[in-house]
Amino acid sequence: MAIEIIQLAIPFAMFTLMFAMGLSLTTADFKRVLLFPKATVIGLLIQLILLPCIGFALAYIFALSPLIAVGLVLAAACPGGTMSNVVVHMGKGDTALSITLTATASTATLFTIPLWANAALKYFSGEAASIEMPVLQTAADLSVFTVLPVILGMLARAYNPRLARHESVISKLSVLLMCIIFIVAALADDGDTIDKAGAVVIPSIILVLTAALLGVLIPYLANSPLQDCATVGVELCLKNIMLALFIATHSLQAIEAAYASAVMMIIMVPVAIGVMLFYHLAQRLETRSQNTPA
Repeated sequence: MAIEIIQLAIPFAMFTLMFAMGLSLTTADFKRVLLFPKATVIGLLIQLILLPCIGFALAYIFALSPLIAVGLVLAAACPGGTMSNVVVHMGKGDTALSITLTATASTATLFTIPLWANAALKYFSGEAASIEMPVLQTAADLSVFTVLPVILGMLARAYNPRLARHESVISKLSVLLMCIIFIVAALADDGDTIDKAGAVVIPSIILVLTAALLGVLIPYLANSPLQDCATVGVELCLKNIMLALFIATHSLQAIEAAYASAVMMIIMVPVAIGVMLFYHLAQRLETRSQNTPA
């Protein structure tokens, strides 16, 4: 019963959330990658390659069960979402860079997420895996529930720019609906759901903290401005977990594959806010040192 409820609710919430993202985007957002080549490329490489590899490593180290391990890799492979843009904007980070990373990563992960998920299924389940996930079919499903609503949202904004004002409300309601449905479904599931989900709590926390750390540290070592470093850090740790939940419940039809996403949803925002607070502290210290007489 639980999985049936989620299978109906998550695609709807996913569609409305991505429509809201479309309301926040214009074609100029995709062109901005030319204005932020270094930070964008660094963020994409970490997102598309490094974080999924870390998800694999954590699943192996903690000896997670196959579906929970696949769910952790899925969560690691997800791009940033509209919430990352909000946190960056409110934290006075580089909003344009955040939107650029969200748009480009969301497009790229349309193809990379199915590949990582399929690789995780084969590795952790082995040849005896009872669940298979066709990569092309999954990519097609993601297109219907990500690319299509984003395009519709962008077209709606182009037709009536005032609709962009409603993006935040639609996003929040979509995420709230998903949270309620997942909690209700999990409670209605078998009695050991909480015990099973507990196994992925520590790996999920490590993954989020590592994503934030790498997002800040690697651009910093590449001599990017502090503002860009903080922006990439938030973008990498505050993910569009709805994508992972969608694949887990729609493509895999396995609630266990959604456990890591559920845990990460709880800790992502506090960590992202912590990144922005660290940025302001570092910026203040840098300004103070520059103003201090030699």
